[in-house]
Amino acid sequence: MSYPVLRVHLDVMESNINKIVSKCSEHGISVWAVTKGLSAPLELARRLSGTRISALADSRIKNIRRMKEDGIKAPFALIRIPMRSEIEDVIGLADYSLVSDMGTLELMSKVCESKKKEHSAMLMTDMGDLREGFWSDEAETVAEGLKKLSPALKICGIGVNYGCASGVLPSKESMQRFLSFGEKIESVIGRKLDIYSGGATTRSLIALDDGIFPARINNLRIGEGYLLGSDKSSGVIIPWLRQDTMELEAELVEVRRKPTKPIGEVGRDAFGNVPYFEDRGERLRGILAIGRQDVNIGGLTPLDEGVKIITASSDHLLVDIEDCPVAHKVGEILRFRPDYPGMLSSSTSPYVAKIYEG
Repeated sequence: MSYPVLRVHLDVMESNINKIVSKCSEHGISVWAVTKGLSAPLELARRLSGTRISALADSRIKNIRRMKEDGIKAPFALIRIPMRSEIEDVIGLADYSLVSDMGTLELMSKVCESKKKEHSAMLMTDMGDLREGFWSDEAETVAEGLKKLSPALKICGIGVNYGCASGVLPSKESMQRFLSFGEKIESVIGRKLDIYSGGATTRSLIALDDGIFPARINNLRIGEGYLLGSDKSSGVIIPWLRQDTMELEAELVEVRRKPTKPIGEVGRDAFGNVPYFEDRGERLRGILAIGRQDVNIGGLTPLDEGVKIITASSDHLLVDIEDCPVAHKVGEILRFRPDYPGMLSSSTSPYVAKIYEG
C-alpha cells in the first residue's frame, strides 16, 4: 500500500447523516448533504443518495458533473454562488443554485429561456458574516427585479450562511431579520417561497432544540456535521454523532534521538516563520513521510498514544514519540484524525491515497 492514506468510514458517515435527517425532520427541516469537504467522492455520493436527504450539494460544478455522469440519482445543488462563465453548465447540470447577484439572475433567466430548461435559484442573504448575500434592506428592489425574470428560472427560496468567512454565529435576532427578508420578497412577488435555508452545520445542529430557528426555517445544508461529527465554528463535537469517520495514516521514515532545541542560529523556516523550540534535552522523535504539501498540519490530532506533533516542512512531519508506551520503528504507520481544514486539504491532495470502507 502507498502512504499517506486517508481512510474514510462510509458506514459511520451514513449513520451520522441518518441521525441528522431524523433529528431535523422532527423540526420540519430537510437536509442537503454537502459533499465538498471530502471532494465529493463517488463512493460517498452513492451512499448518501440512498438516504433521506433532499439533495446532494457541492461547491464545484465539476463535482456535480462527475456525480451525474456516474448515474447517481438525486437532486443536485451548487452551493458556491455561480460564476457567469459557468452559467450554462449550472443550468444544465444542477437543480438548485445559490445566487446573490441580480445580473447573474438575469443571465440565468436568459439561459433557462433559451434552453427551455427549468432551474431553481435560492437568493442568499447576508446576516453579518460578510460573505455572499443581498442586504436585508434590498428586499423590495430585488423582488421587483425578480418579476422580470423568465418563469423557467424559479426563485425557490432564500438562504443564509454563518461562520465560514467571519465566524458570525446565528442568533434569534438575525434569524428574524432573515425571515423578514423572505416575507418582503413574498409580498412583492405575490407568492410564498418554498425554502428558507437557515444555514449549514455552524451552530445549527447543536441548537436545534434551543429555539433559535423560527418555524419557517425548513432546510439546512450540512457537511461537517456528518463528515466529522463536529461543529468547528462553535468549537464543539456534536455528542449525538460519531467522530470516528476517518483517519489519516502516514509512515515513519526515521526514528532517532535528537535535541529538542535546534543547533545554530535560527532564521525563518521554509514558510517564512521564525519557529521557537523549548529546550527539553534529547528526546526520541520520528519523521513521517507527509508534509504541508499533503495536508494542513495544524488540523491533525494524533490517535496513537504519546505522539505529539512538533513541526512540519513541505514533505516531512516531525513528531515526538518519547512518551509512547510502545517503541515505534521505521516503517510503522501512525494515525491522525483530521479536522475540517485537515480533511479538506488531504482530500484534495493528489499525494494522499483515499480508501473508502464500510
